[in-house]
Amino acid sequence: MSLEAVRDAIDTCPESETAAFARRTRNALANAILASALAREAPEPPAHGAPVAELRRCVGDELGELLAEIYEGGEDWTSRAIDALPPLHALARP
Repeated sequence: MSLEAVRDAIDTCPESETAAFARRTRNALANAILASALAREAPEPPAHGAPVAELRRCVGDELGELLAEIYEGGEDWTSRAIDALPPLHALARP
């Protein structure tokens, strides 16, 4: 499922440098949004929770919370994912 790649990218937060994390997560989100448009199934719930504290430390409180919400999935995760793309893109630039 498309959201799994996003979750995998978010799970790398604790050991990643901010720009690399932002780039990886931005790219995974963009691909997941496109894949979601073709999917007919809702994403499975995550096996564990997002690394919220590490996300906040790496990308700030607001974006960290947004990424944690996306990680959980839910009915409207793609709208939140679209909102996360611009700030991730800004962080991904050197």
